Amino acid sequence: MLTTTDHEEAQSWLTDTAVPYVSELMPGSLPFSTQIFITEGQRVNLSRVLTRGAMRVHSWLPAEYYALVFYLGKDAGLHRLREGAVTVGPDFALVQSPLQAVEVRTPENYEALFVRISRAGVVEELQKLLGREARTELEFWPELRLASTGGRQLRELCDRLRRTLYSTDKQKVRSSVELRNLEGELITLLLQAQRHNYRRFLNRTLSAGAWQVRAAEEFMRANAHLPVSLGDVCQAAGVNARTLQDSFQKKRGNTPMEFLRNVRMQEVRTGLLAPDDNTSVTGEAARWGFLHFGRFSKEYRTRFGELPSETLRRSRRGKQPPETMPN
Repeated sequence: MLTTTDHEEAQSWLTDTAVPYVSELMPGSLPFSTQIFITEGQRVNLSRVLTRGAMRVHSWLPAEYYALVFYLGKDAGLHRLREGAVTVGPDFALVQSPLQAVEVRTPENYEALFVRISRAGVVEELQKLLGREARTELEFWPELRLASTGGRQLRELCDRLRRTLYSTDKQKVRSSVELRNLEGELITLLLQAQRHNYRRFLNRTLSAGAWQVRAAEEFMRANAHLPVSLGDVCQAAGVNARTLQDSFQKKRGNTPMEFLRNVRMQEVRTGLLAPDDNTSVTGEAARWGFLHFGRFSKEYRTRFGELPSETLRRSRRGKQPPETMPN
């Protein structure tokens, strides 16, 4: 965390972790001060910024990143781009593409969340979803409507990722399967929920063969313990995302990622039914990618008719030797 009244120091911090910019204090503004909270992941960085003092800011995103900007305060900030303007506030967030420049005049009290995403990670997932190479630069529509289903899910997912990063030991961030799962989910959701120049290709629907659906299932079963994205499954099955999802729904009655979640939930139960001395509910849940323990427990009980802790207790009682009866 950084707390400072020096806008050049703040600028240096955010250039490294969020977006490069230059700024100046507006005439008659309150004195400048800011707090910056930074969490760095594997492919995603999150920077929460609370600033006092109205500023004129010019920012530009490096070629290596995409970014999301969520405003957390009461007063909206108008972000001007070459493509138009986005009023970042309760109704809309900003999606910024590589090399895109933005000008904004912030209110006296400005609170925002900057989410910087690796371009390489986004393009890799896009190509898996497409089933081919992306030959032109991926460009997102800058206005993200937060009232949409995708907008709400993206906002919630960014909050989950930020909380998970805060609670993860810094030495374990780079190797964390749970964090890679969350980041992959965020990247896939951004590609599916937000308008961009490849969206019509992602929405093309053909028909996947039964063998391709089986290939997808076999891949997910074999790799359920690893971070698996929808793009990974598409690549294994040899079809694009829309085709796989539609064919899976028709042939199996659920989506590929719902199938993967079912596999992982069953693996948790298998581990709880045959525990060793080190088995714990939270350990098994985390091992198979369930990070929100309350949500996991509720889903487990709905699916299996008991809490995961009850499964573990029952299994351990069953493994204990019977008590010796008195003569």
